[in-house]
Amino acid sequence: MDNDRLARAIARIEEATARIGDARPQSAPAVDQSTENALKAELESIKAAHKVTLEDRDRTIAKLRADFADIGKLKDEEIERLRADLAARDTAETTTEKTVPDAAFQALQHKYDGLRAVAETALADLDGLIAKAERAENG
Repeated sequence: MDNDRLARAIARIEEATARIGDARPQSAPAVDQSTENALKAELESIKAAHKVTLEDRDRTIAKLRADFADIGKLKDEEIERLRADLAARDTAETTTEKTVPDAAFQALQHKYDGLRAVAETALADLDGLIAKAERAENG
């Protein structure tokens, strides 16, 4: 039985050795000099195209950063301009509120005083008429 096991183990080792031998890499196909030169030229062309693309990308990034800085500066300037406009508008409204309402109040006060005087005169005249009517009635 030990011999059978030994024989099977040896058979497996021989099979594995055969498979390993079959699995060895085959040599690369021979490339002639003109194909190799063409591949090198293509590789150099691809490298040059990539270099141009990377330089273009770097220029675009630099331009975008400059644009971003300009936009930030313009935004800050616009915010300051709007704040100044609001402050000027608030100042103008405050000034207008103080002068116009005072002038309007004075005009209304003058009209009120005039109407009050007319009403007092009318009431006094009515009181006089009522007093005359009562005297005439009483006799």
